[in-house]
Amino acid sequence: MKKFSIILSSILLIVMLTTFNPSNFYSGLQFFKIKKIEVKNIVILDSIKIKNLFIEEFYESNLLILNKEKIDKILRENELIEYIEFRKIYPSKLVVKIFEKKTIAIINYKQNKFFLTNNGEEIEFFRNPSLEKLPNIFGKQKNFLEIYSALQELDFPISKIKSFYYFDIGRWDIMLKNKKVIKLPVKNFTSSLKNFLDLSKENNFEKYSIFDYRIKDQLILN
Repeated sequence: MKKFSIILSSILLIVMLTTFNPSNFYSGLQFFKIKKIEVKNIVILDSIKIKNLFIEEFYESNLLILNKEKIDKILRENELIEYIEFRKIYPSKLVVKIFEKKTIAIINYKQNKFFLTNNGEEIEFFRNPSLEKLPNIFGKQKNFLEIYSALQELDFPISKIKSFYYFDIGRWDIMLKNKKVIKLPVKNFTSSLKNFLDLSKENNFEKYSIFDYRIKDQLILN
């Protein structure tokens, strides 16, 4: 390791003391070619596919200077990637750490499908077994993030939700996987969700399939 440090320092010194010429600079550093690429931290995306993309773009390229255009190309082709961190291990290894966006639902609107992230970004739908388990949104996703935030704050079991239905008057229905339906009002839907959670702890909860909160200060059970 000490020997390598001495060699590297010598090369950099020569470069600094030599009249600068871009072509000479890059040709003089060709031994820093990337020979091994490690991709880490992938949860949802196809790790083999992503690794192959980096190999295709960066294998045997210069480890000192990573081409930004190639990085941008990978990000454009994989919308689910939030950002990428690189670690260079000299003389020839590149470690790539992928950070994925958090998807929270699948939007179904006018025969189109998109993934929705927790930041409200829409990502073009693609087949993925893990993501296809997300709850579906039918209709516009207007103010959906408000509903989702309320569910999180109440510690609502979001994994038990099958679908969200938006109505043009500005309100939502929530259908659970056990086929129970929560009909929320346009306003003050947080208190309705809290009431539903309280009712779910009672003995007679299973008797009802529809919990209708649309009328102010009323609950209609069916």
